[in-house]
Amino acid sequence: MEKLTASFKKNGLKKYSMDNLATELKISKATLYHYFSSKDEMVEICLMRVIGQLGDFESISKDDTISFEDRFYKMLQLFSETFSDISNLFLGDLQDEYPQLWQQVQLFIDYVHQVLTNFYNDGKKAGVFRDIHTSILVMSDRMFFNAISDVDFLRKNNITLRSAFDEYFRMKCFGFIQPSTKDIMRLS
Repeated sequence: MEKLTASFKKNGLKKYSMDNLATELKISKATLYHYFSSKDEMVEICLMRVIGQLGDFESISKDDTISFEDRFYKMLQLFSETFSDISNLFLGDLQDEYPQLWQQVQLFIDYVHQVLTNFYNDGKKAGVFRDIHTSILVMSDRMFFNAISDVDFLRKNNITLRSAFDEYFRMKCFGFIQPSTKDIMRLS
């Protein structure tokens, strides 16, 4: 499954038939059918495996032994590492060829937003996050997730999932306006 997941993530899904998959995995087609009934089943298992790698997301958000900033960074880092090798080709194929599985991705994104809502509210109560309406914070995250799940957007702008997560973290934590000399002196 590890090798199959890596191949799908890199090369997309359309190019593979059961014959191609057997060759890729260096096993016979009969052996492949012994373990899987179809390519669709393999794609679903691979996708669930990727989503499963994000299982620590909620526990990181609730880990009060580390700062909110570190938790936020660890959550985005987990997403970045998990999605770093997923090609835009894979996302496009998943969206086009497997709409039911794509719906699972969207449901997972909804779950992520609920976890983030709780995280932001807790951070505001603790006085760590600015008093920005939580719905606005979550909306910005939702817009980000929608953008990175838009394969055409990623392709058009030559953005990988890894770079998108890295840039988003920098923007969310440090802003995008460079501080002026006057601001730096005032903060000193």
